[in-house]
Amino acid sequence: MRPIPLAVGLVGRLMSAAFAATPEQAWKKGIAEENDGFAKTAHAVLKIQSAAYIGEGQVAVLNGIAGRPQSWQWDHAGKREGLVRATIIDGRLILSKDGKPVPEAVVKKSLALDKDIDLVGQPTQVGAGVNGWRLFIFNQQAAAAKAFKGVSYYPYDPAFRLEAAFVPDAKLPPHVFRTSRGTDKQFYHAGDAHFELRGQKVSLAFYMDSTDPQKIGDMSAFYHDRLTGKGAYGAGRYVDVDKFGKFPPAKVIIDFNFAYNPNCARSAHFTCPLAVDNIPVAMAAGEKDPHYP
Repeated sequence: MRPIPLAVGLVGRLMSAAFAATPEQAWKKGIAEENDGFAKTAHAVLKIQSAAYIGEGQVAVLNGIAGRPQSWQWDHAGKREGLVRATIIDGRLILSKDGKPVPEAVVKKSLALDKDIDLVGQPTQVGAGVNGWRLFIFNQQAAAAKAFKGVSYYPYDPAFRLEAAFVPDAKLPPHVFRTSRGTDKQFYHAGDAHFELRGQKVSLAFYMDSTDPQKIGDMSAFYHDRLTGKGAYGAGRYVDVDKFGKFPPAKVIIDFNFAYNPNCARSAHFTCPLAVDNIPVAMAAGEKDPHYP
């Protein structure tokens, strides 16, 4: 499952659930943590009310009115004056509030702006292989968080937990994905998992955000299947593998019960890779489409 939105990693997920006694118990614990990450934690996904993505030389400004939480919005029309101003110079975030510089460490943790309103940011890709920052404004009174009823998953099915042979891609080539915001993100093709499911032979590509084998501890796949748009999210789902030891592994355990929607399924403030790979099976496992009847 995915973590609070500012977790660092390829696509993000809740990993602490893996310490439960059985895979199904870990799955249940992960769903509970995911629900908290969407609506209950201080920096929950559905508490984001405005976002700015900036790269080298770009500027974002923020204004708001004290006592009016909904008024705090990033300016996207090129305005250069505001209570908060952010830019990137020589790869470094330069952010000020009321004209006074704010340390990067404070931005990553929380910059209070008003009652129930704060700013949190982290480095992210703003183009294919191009680093920048994303800056989120959180509203603790956000209506979407208050109205959230919880994520919906297909019942746990052990048949969708399987061992796959893994064939690494020795070149670890970059692969560019189009994103939900119309930009590009670049990841590296780690290799392909080969397995059989519901009588179908499947080859599924996995990606990572590093080419250093010493730093590769998890991989992610982005896929469509025969339920995509018919109960599963239309832009595809993600599934992660980890705890495989030294890269590259000869085999990986894939549990599609843990497959999840990108955060953009519920929030327009994220930049999520759109799935391009396909599994020719009705994958009645993992998270359901929150918009499907």
